[in-house]
Amino acid sequence: GYDSFSADATRVCCEGNHYSLYTFSNDVWLTTGSKTFCQDRTVGTLCGVTDEICSSGACVGGICAELKTADGDECDIDNDCVSDRCGYDSFSAGATRVCCEGNHYSIYTFSNDV
Repeated sequence: GYDSFSADATRVCCEGNHYSLYTFSNDVWLTTGSKTFCQDRTVGTLCGVTDEICSSGACVGGICAELKTADGDECDIDNDCVSDRCGYDSFSAGATRVCCEGNHYSIYTFSNDV
């Protein structure tokens, strides 16, 4: 399987389990299709958004991490968070994306809203 989620990943014999994932050419790959990744990758390994690649089960910001991001801390996408919810902390131009403790609500905004 591939040793990481990157365009220059090396195919290696996996020591443990492996995980199959359908990837798209815009993910970092040259072609679209099913790829097999070694699991149990260490902290710091590129993982895309696939927790199953990481030994910790935490793919945060595209890199295997020790833990998922805690509620209230900054995030980029839902997958970064323990709660699996990443949203803006307020309805303002300078809002920061943080992991949400409870539910989050999606709305469509226009450039002149804030």
